[in-house]
This record gives sequence, C-alpha cells and structure tokens, in this order.
Amino acid sequence: MKSMTGYGSGDASFPGGRVHIDIRAVNHRFLEVKTILPREFLPWEQEVRHLLSTRVKRGRIELALTFSGRSPRAYTIQPNVELARAYYVALTRLRRELGLTGDMDCSWLTSHTELLQLTERAQPTAEEWAAAKRALQQALTALERHRTREGKFLQRELRARLSTLRKIRRAIQSRSRAAQRTLRRKLRERVKTLLQGADIDQSRLLQEVATLVQKTDVTEELVRFHSHLDAFAELLQTHEPVGKRLDFLLQELQREVNTIGAKADDAAIRHLVVAAKEEVEKLREQTQNVE
Repeated sequence: MKSMTGYGSGDASFPGGRVHIDIRAVNHRFLEVKTILPREFLPWEQEVRHLLSTRVKRGRIELALTFSGRSPRAYTIQPNVELARAYYVALTRLRRELGLTGDMDCSWLTSHTELLQLTERAQPTAEEWAAAKRALQQALTALERHRTREGKFLQRELRARLSTLRKIRRAIQSRSRAAQRTLRRKLRERVKTLLQGADIDQSRLLQEVATLVQKTDVTEELVRFHSHLDAFAELLQTHEPVGKRLDFLLQELQREVNTIGAKADDAAIRHLVVAAKEEVEKLREQTQNVE
C-alpha cells in the first residue's frame, strides 16, 4: 500500500551543466499531472508524463524541471542567403553604374545583422535529455520510497480502525441476541395484557410476535458487515493501488451500519452504531490518502 502524498527529487549532470527535478504529490481521485518545464524541454512533455504514469497511478502530481549551464553549441546561426544575394546584386549594380572601385567581401555583409539569423536550439541535446531522464527516474524512486513509507503508517492506522470495528460488530451481535429475546418476551406480555380474558390463538400470537421481531433482526446486516471487513483487510495486504476499492467498501460498510441503526430497537445498539459510524468516517478520511 502506498500513500498518495510524498516528495522526491533527482539530479543528473551533462557536459556543461546539470538538471534538477522536484516532484510533489498530494491526494486526488484520479491521476492529475502538472509539469513546469523550461521552453527547451516542452517538446518532451508527453514523454515526461508517460514516464511518470508508469510509476504513479493516482494523485495530483506537480513536476518541476530546472537546469543550469548549457552543453556546447547551444545556438545556431542561419544566413539569409536570399537577402545577401539581393544585397550583392544591388551593390554590383552601384559599382558598375557609379564607377566605384574596391572589393566587396564578407566582412561588409556580416556587418548587417539582418543577413544572419541567430536561433537558440529549440530542443535539448541528447546529453541534456538523457540527464533529464536520469534525474526523473531518481526523483520518481525517491517519491515512491516516500509514498511507500507513508503507506505503511496508513496501513497500521487502517488496521487499528478495522480492529475497532470488528469489536463493535461483535458487541452489536451479542447485544442483538439479548435484545431479540427481551423483545419477544415484552411483546408476548404486552399482547396478553391487552387481550386479557379474550380467546386468542397461541400459534397466531407467536407468529405475529415473530414477524415483529424479524423486522428488528440485524443478522443479515452483521453478516455482510463481517464480509466487508474481511474484504477490506485483504486489500490492505495487496501491493496494487487499492484506494478506490477501499472507498467503495467503506460505502457498503456505511450502508450496513445505517441499516442496523434503523432496524435496531435498542438503546445500547444505537450507541454502538454511533461508534461504528465514527470509525467508518475516520477510515474514510484515511483512505483519501491511499493510492
């Protein structure tokens, strides 16, 4: 089990510089990635997202890449050949028509900056990108280590809450049996008092009492409650992302607890139901951080 919250960083060098990556993760229902990349690395954004998604399955992720220094030949210069040719033709004509002397060399052409186009390389070099990938893998490994460590704390907390719910369930089950016996006795006594002196069918009376008691029986809910607790415990043992499945089981647990509270005609059981609801809510808060 892993937590969705964590932090990881990585560094890698390339000829003339260094790449640094920070990754921060918080809880989220799905995988949401925000990347902060220098302009040179924007063409590689999709690959960065792909590499990240192979290691992280759920959470809101913020990744920031920074680098210092540059590898050799970070800029390129492209001559504007057409414009230079037009200059040459115009100057040749002037020399001929005006009878000018002297040679026209490249030094004259290079003095006109519009003839040369200076551009910064749009993409990082192979060395820079390789360094970025190394830094990314380091950051992801550190993030995973952090999330796994936090996940162990969450696992212990969830197990403790689960143990408390098991105790509450057993207490409800035990109390329910006693409450059912008490209810049967009270119903029979009340009916006999109301119908005192009347000729009543004992079998019919028992049938009506049994029907009323059945409406307050929570045996089926307790069985499903136990089943959901076992399923929850099994998921805590897996190494796959289980946050969504845990959340679904908690919804089912909440439904059973609510039904028990609605059906049980006993003050002690109602108090136990309140305690169970509190534990389920605490479990829900914790599972919001589970990947």
